[in-house]
Amino acid sequence: MKIGPPFRRSPVSFDATPAETELRDGWTVVLRYEDEDDRPGPRLVDLSHRRRWDFQDADVAARRPMDLPVPGEYGQVGVHAPLVINRMNRTQVAIWHLGESSSPPTPPTAGFTETTDGHCMLAFVGPGVPQVLEHLTPLDLFDPVRPTPFLTQGPVLRVPCQIVTFAAHLVVMTLARGYGRTFADAALKSGGPVGLTPGGERRFVEAIAAL
Repeated sequence: MKIGPPFRRSPVSFDATPAETELRDGWTVVLRYEDEDDRPGPRLVDLSHRRRWDFQDADVAARRPMDLPVPGEYGQVGVHAPLVINRMNRTQVAIWHLGESSSPPTPPTAGFTETTDGHCMLAFVGPGVPQVLEHLTPLDLFDPVRPTPFLTQGPVLRVPCQIVTFAAHLVVMTLARGYGRTFADAALKSGGPVGLTPGGERRFVEAIAAL
């Protein structure tokens, strides 16, 4: 029996017309939307196709998951292109693939769980991101005392999220997949007065490469 290519569907679907797409590991990735370049304001970008993992260990600070150094303090974020490692608590880190090169396979090491299919990942990109997020959460995602990037865990639109603030113009968050569609719709509606509209993955790639 011939096995076809994998097929995966994002939990997010924007009411916008794709102008350029790419098939990647079974995901249809929107690189750009029609009229995207003509619309001012920040963008909401679907990154649910980007691979993610949790790693847990009783002595996580002494480990090197995927050969990455674990940040020493809770809330710290290490950027090791193409991977980002977030220190969540005493025993757990989250690892995200955000770079342009291919993602690594899930290591066979005990303690790893791939979370890609169970989560939604969204990026808020561009000028006006702080004003958008002020409408969505009381969390202080732009604390000037904390050096970027940093991790915040808490509710956005009353949904538990992991949020990494890379810069004032770039914030990435994950949440449970089941909330994805309604969360994105609510974010676009709440951020509408600030100009929030859907954006393709290329917006995110350009923003993170410029950091």
